[in-house]
Formats: sequence, structure tokens, C-alpha cells
Amino acid sequence: MMQKKKLDIALYGRDFGGEHAEHLQALLQILKDKSNIHIYSPFLELLEQTQGNDTAGIFATRFASTDEMYKSTDCLLSIGGDGTFLEASQFAVEHEIPILGINFGRLGFLAQVPAEKIEPAMNALFTKNYTIEKRSLISVSGCNEPTAFKHSAVNEIAILRSHPTMLHTTVRVDGKLLSSFWSDGIIVSTPTGSTAYSLSAGGPVLTPDNRSLVITPIAPHNLNIRPIVISDSAEIAIKAETRKGNATLSMDNRVIEILSSTELIIKKSQNVLNFIKLKNYNFFKTLQNKLNWGIDPRN
Repeated sequence: MMQKKKLDIALYGRDFGGEHAEHLQALLQILKDKSNIHIYSPFLELLEQTQGNDTAGIFATRFASTDEMYKSTDCLLSIGGDGTFLEASQFAVEHEIPILGINFGRLGFLAQVPAEKIEPAMNALFTKNYTIEKRSLISVSGCNEPTAFKHSAVNEIAILRSHPTMLHTTVRVDGKLLSSFWSDGIIVSTPTGSTAYSLSAGGPVLTPDNRSLVITPIAPHNLNIRPIVISDSAEIAIKAETRKGNATLSMDNRVIEILSSTELIIKKSQNVLNFIKLKNYNFFKTLQNKLNWGIDPRN
């Protein structure tokens, strides 16, 4: 009888609280028996410091960049919080690898697997008891983007003031003027990112399968300016000007400075994020559990 091929699983992580050391050991024990493990080099260095040098022997390969990543990887596991998940997503998108987040952080909105439920989650992974949800992404051009900005954003792209002086922002959608206003900045978010920075700035929540983008002003000085939901087929042109200094462009957790008056073009990316959705994953339940959605002492 032909032996079943082991899955090739990549691990991406960064520093996490010591209270999760036992959970990590349990994860590694499960993975080494059922898969070939490929690990992000800086994460391996961290493990060697905390778990001992013998740890390295269980890994098939190590990678420090998307170019070095094992091309036949079946799944990427993000070990950490939502910030770690966003970093890991760059590797997943580059090679169209499905990604699953194990939450060693705080909120865990994207990293959907609680640390104490690693074993059932891994069982679901190895038995393929999950679905792939294709999350839409956005990209930006027009600012001589560094290499890190060639990747798409999972959550949002934001233009922010980098000086106490407000930004004067002009927004066009498919060439038509939407508005000009003074504010601290502006956010363009995906449906996935609608529960992140955009939500904190007063934007609406979108379900992950929504085919829309959200444009959310940050602390607008014009009180009649409000967030707007548009089709994700639209092209958004944004020019942010300031009388003093430059502006800051952020793309998930990547940040660069841009010159005042730079016109940026933001649109839906051709890439997608293959988000592993376990059978018990429920977006509305996640809203309730993570954001206290609808919590009322009268209920």
C-alpha cells in the first residue's frame, strides 16, 4: 500500500509571550509526525534561543524571503497575532499558498485558531476539513514603491499626516471627483480590513465576501464628510497635500514617507489571499466574540 504523502507546512512567527511555549511545543509535536516543516529563519533563531538548539533538527528547510520559500508548500501557518498574520500573508500571496493563523496574540481576528484549540485545528487541516475563502486585496502605485510595497495589502492602505499640519486630500473615483477635505488622513480598506483601522475611524463593517472597498476619512475637519462604500472594480486616485512636511503612506504594517501632492492610485489587486476557513469559523460569531458585537446587559 502506497504511503500517504506528508504535507509540506511552512511556519511563520515572531516573538510571543512565554505563556504560549507549551502550546508551541504541542504544535511542533503534531506537525513533525505528520508533515515536512519549513520555517521562517528569524523565527527559528527565536526558537533556538527559547527551546534549545535541538529544535532545528525537525525542520526540512528554512527561508528568509519569498524567493527562498519551498515552492511546493501546502499551507502556511502564522504563529502570533493579527500583526504576524499580516506579515505572513505576504509569503502566502506570493506563492498562492493557503494560510491559517494560530493566535498567540491579543485580538486574534485574522488568526482564528485559539492556542488551546491547536489539536482540533490541526486535525481539520490534515483531514482537509476546511474551505478556502478567497479574500480580496488592494494595491497602490504612483510613489516609486519600495520592494515591500509591491505586495498587496490585506487590510488597508492609508495616507496619514506626518506633521501637526492637516492634510488637504482630494479623492477621485474612476476619474470623477468624490470630495476634497481637510483631515488627519484617509483609509482605503478591503472587506477584510473593514474591521481594522477603518472601523476605528468610523467605517462600516463588511462581510469578507463583499465585492466592495471602503473609503474612510480620518478625523475630517469637514463634518459633512463620511465613509463611503464603493465597488471594488473602481480605481481610486488620492492626492494629499500639506503646507508643511510630507505625508506617510502605510500598507498594512509597512510604512514609508511620500512627498506632499503625490497622486496615488489604489485599486483591487489581481492577487487574492487564500484564507483557510475551518468548519466552525463564523464571521458573525467572531464579531460577537472579538468586538463584543451586540453585547448588552439587558440581553
